[in-house]
Amino acid sequence: MKIEYNLTIDEILNSTGGRTVIAGDGTNPLVFNEIITDSREDFSDNSIFIALKGKNFNGEDFVDAAFKKGASCAIVSWNFLEVCDISVYPRKIMIAVEDAVSALGSIAEMYLRRFDLKKKIAITGSCGKTTTKEMVYRIISAKYGKEEILKNNYNYNNLIGVPKAILNLNNKHEYIVLEIGTNKKGEIRKLSGIISPDVGAITNIGKSHLAEFKDIKGVLKEKSDLTLSLKDDSYLIINADDETLSKTYNKFSETNRLSFGFGLKHYGVIPDILCESAEVNKKTGGTNLRLSFKGKEYFSNIGFQGIHLIYDLLCALLISYVCGVDLEFGLKAMEDFILPEGRMKVISGISDEYILIDDTYNSSPDSLRAALNFVKTYYADKKKILVLGDMLELGDSSDIEHVNIGREIADYADYIFYKGDYIDSIRRGLFEVGFDDNKLYLFRDKEIFREKFQKLDKRNSVVLVKGSREMKLEECFEGEKIC
Repeated sequence: MKIEYNLTIDEILNSTGGRTVIAGDGTNPLVFNEIITDSREDFSDNSIFIALKGKNFNGEDFVDAAFKKGASCAIVSWNFLEVCDISVYPRKIMIAVEDAVSALGSIAEMYLRRFDLKKKIAITGSCGKTTTKEMVYRIISAKYGKEEILKNNYNYNNLIGVPKAILNLNNKHEYIVLEIGTNKKGEIRKLSGIISPDVGAITNIGKSHLAEFKDIKGVLKEKSDLTLSLKDDSYLIINADDETLSKTYNKFSETNRLSFGFGLKHYGVIPDILCESAEVNKKTGGTNLRLSFKGKEYFSNIGFQGIHLIYDLLCALLISYVCGVDLEFGLKAMEDFILPEGRMKVISGISDEYILIDDTYNSSPDSLRAALNFVKTYYADKKKILVLGDMLELGDSSDIEHVNIGREIADYADYIFYKGDYIDSIRRGLFEVGFDDNKLYLFRDKEIFREKFQKLDKRNSVVLVKGSREMKLEECFEGEKIC
């Protein structure tokens, strides 16, 4: 990608702690305006190729291809030097570092410091990061213009996606909003250190990535590492209705902390922005909201439903508020907001028999409960058909969490379709509370699903589709606008 400011080789070396192991033939440029991590892209003479390594890829396999396409410099690991004869690249520059992913983050951190942004925003949490980020982007861009705010696209929220987003900054940007995720200890600390946010938000703490973090305390520790990079004048925004999160809230400076919620749960934190009521608007299919903030009431109709999504909205409104956008404007900007794909997207009109809800982006015990509560609350008069898949990355808790969910979904479902390796755990939970085995269908591929689904009486039904990303449940409804 082209970058706004040139980077000198000394800046690259100083920021990454790398060493030049070959320095070209003296004709190479020592100033760079392009950073590339994919060897399939086009290279200019002033480009650097960073050979990233991950679980399923190794950029060092493509250093030769990058040089042949015109890259003048490559950043590689020290290990690369042991397996590659670098003497075959006498006219190129090669920089060795301990870890290329860390080097990318260090370059992005250094690059970000060149911009005098009004606000740098970092959003983390177990659920709702992407939706909250998209809401913030919508509100701030409506207020100041799209050219003034940068975001990371989709859910590119890791140690590669966040730095690459930062490198897209240009002189028109005044704000940057970044969701930061984690599935390994220490990632939130690293990401927030790169960003050094002026506004940090934690949407909630739930049972996600337990294979790495073991339990809720481990998740809390990882997510709350965001606060370590907040400066004295930075803002911390949290969910007041989240019991685990609220316990840490008072540790932060009272001056610059804000909270959001419905005020229905009292964990010692009173929400600054309070949702007084949220009622379905049957004409629009959205939600009528009544909010209170700083002694004033606000009324709005938003185009989506779901308590967990309203939490995301409240968080986004507070973030936008500290960026200079009043609540009235923020609510107006959100009236026709379209949810990101795969996140509680209500799809009507594809069938006269049923309403389809696409929540296929991911699944965890907490996000599944939120989706089930949504279905139960907003479609109380309809038959409930659940198309579910495994909840992954729960580690040693996987079996018991699926058993627990099995017990719970029995109260919600008329019929259940299930795909995944934890069917026995789900079944055990279902049968413990007396769910009818004839209403549970196991499937391994979309053809089997479609055959069984077609035969089912779906009149006056709502169909919820939800599973972890690797389950790819959206494929079951390809051709029916769920993708």
